[in-house]
Amino acid sequence: MDSKLEKRSGRPLHVSSTTADGLTTVPVAGEVDHTTSAQLEGELALAVTSGAQCIEVDFRRVSFCDCSGLNALLSARAHAQEAGVCFGVSGPVAPVVARLLQMAEVEPLLLTRRAA
Repeated sequence: MDSKLEKRSGRPLHVSSTTADGLTTVPVAGEVDHTTSAQLEGELALAVTSGAQCIEVDFRRVSFCDCSGLNALLSARAHAQEAGVCFGVSGPVAPVVARLLQMAEVEPLLLTRRAA
């Protein structure tokens, strides 16, 4: 069982953030799972306290996300709301991520639609 979990985290997670004109963008790439969600959570916590008016989490390069990653997003969204900061996840997201958001019925809470 442990070997399967190790294989799931084959792609390392890359998270960073940039802030400009009140918008903090958090590009995320790789797999967000129980072994990497703390890294995402930490970066999102910094983004909420950065003084930004809005946070956009760019999930276009995320190939996998499990419930621990989803919890990190929902927790960051709640903290952002408490701080009066808008929060959204931009995509398009991978089908497996879209399915997670859909099954958890949080797609309307998290996903933002950007004009092309």
